[in-house]
Amino acid sequence: MKKIASLIILLSLIMSAQSAKAERRVGFVAVGDNLIHSSVYKSAATGAGYDFSPVYAGVADVIENADVAFVNQETMLGDENYSGYPRFCSPKEVGAALVGAGFDVINIANNHSLDLGEDGFLFTRDWLSSLAECVIGDGTVRIVERNGVKTAFLAFTYATNYGTSGVVSRIGENEIKRAMAEATAKADAVVVSVHWGVEYDTPKYIERFEPTEAQVKTARLLTALGADIIVGTHPHVVERAEWIEENGNRAFCAYSLGNFVSNMRYGATMLGGMLTCDIVKRGGDVTIENPKIVPIVCHYDKNHRGHAVYKLSDYTDELAAHHGTQNEPNERKFSKKYLTEIYENNIDARFRP
Repeated sequence: MKKIASLIILLSLIMSAQSAKAERRVGFVAVGDNLIHSSVYKSAATGAGYDFSPVYAGVADVIENADVAFVNQETMLGDENYSGYPRFCSPKEVGAALVGAGFDVINIANNHSLDLGEDGFLFTRDWLSSLAECVIGDGTVRIVERNGVKTAFLAFTYATNYGTSGVVSRIGENEIKRAMAEATAKADAVVVSVHWGVEYDTPKYIERFEPTEAQVKTARLLTALGADIIVGTHPHVVERAEWIEENGNRAFCAYSLGNFVSNMRYGATMLGGMLTCDIVKRGGDVTIENPKIVPIVCHYDKNHRGHAVYKLSDYTDELAAHHGTQNEPNERKFSKKYLTEIYENNIDARFRP
């Protein structure tokens, strides 16, 4: 009888050990700047309101299939007096379209956060919070749990164009250290959105868009403090992605995913990236696996209508020939080949799907 009891205890211990090491996997996807220029919302007008869902239909399958999906909502939302650059006010129907496309986490910390003042930022935060699972950008660390894995989300911006209200979370060593300490204490994995770098809006053909020294320094600080994924936004073009190792920690950093949606003028700003990867927990260890930057294209016609996001693999030369950037003095003719060259010049082969 004692032998049987001992065997049961042994089997129980073995099963407990195996359970502790069981793999828990969370599929993650992130995209860059959702910039609702005036032509974007005018194109989405229905007469009875606004319908932005067709804009995202071409990539909704990737977004919906992820366990957690992230987007940077670059423009603040309102219910009247809509406007474009330089002080954006986008129809609040944008929020429903993003959630409908499958986005779970929406960031609103960026240089346009105070375009409508503090009240506009708070309206946007509260409206999106009524629709989406997680809204970040106000300095709060928020947790999303999937498949038994807790992931903390937090965000920082380098500045705001109008005003300096403390409601928007900004890049600063003390603020980063405080927020990261909270995030690592509460969660298994940490994803940080950072709005940083230099904006590019140029007709010149550039082989490679490099992150600034300040971007690299901030990314290393975040890695040292325990970040697992760093999602960069703001430059409006795709910058390199890489592994960073610091203080015994390892993070995957996409310095800029470029634009998701916009009506910017030049070819390079039409190319964006979707970061896809797995957040994997085994026992007490968390790793990031299979990181890829999937190239996407924001299309609009020569009348600046019909905005829609395509995977580059689905984009055609026929569409490119009718893209509105053909009206601009691009140094290189806008084409699928042109977009492919920009992508391959900036994204290492290890991170291409």
